[in-house]
Amino acid sequence: MNVFIVAAMTADGFIGKGSDHLATEWTNKDDQKVFTRLVKPANNMVMGRNTFFTIARKYKSVFTKSMPGRRLFVYTPNPTELADYPEIEAVNEPPAALVKRLDSEGLEQLAICGGTQIYTMFMAAGVVDDLYIDVQATVFGAGQGLFNTALQAEITLESSERLGDNNILLHYRVQK
Repeated sequence: MNVFIVAAMTADGFIGKGSDHLATEWTNKDDQKVFTRLVKPANNMVMGRNTFFTIARKYKSVFTKSMPGRRLFVYTPNPTELADYPEIEAVNEPPAALVKRLDSEGLEQLAICGGTQIYTMFMAAGVVDDLYIDVQATVFGAGQGLFNTALQAEITLESSERLGDNNILLHYRVQK
């Protein structure tokens, strides 16, 4: 199974101003198109509870109408808090165990969609194969980083793609 991180980042390295700051609030339409282009074929997403509830508050129907058949896994210590979202699968198993389980179920791709804690968990577990970083032409000066702890991983730049006039999509392969 191919496991990949997809994230929008400012030119100074932040994915948001705070834990409840959505990329859709500060990125351009090209970012939204590239997100869909990468995530739609995977049709399987992982995110943390903060990211999920921030999106759910803003876009109430996005999880049931935007990508039919998609499986969305939300990390939460309290699965009952997702009771109003029967289409969401609450998880709390370690990333390596989740990837192994989903691989055994036949999933071919898994998109890791945030936030910082989830990106860090999956990268630290050594299960990430690719990083897709959309660098946006903006700066925050401070905020949420892609990762929240020291990590060591060798990555290789596979491609770069200009998005619109000022942004770039970087695709890195994680060396294992």
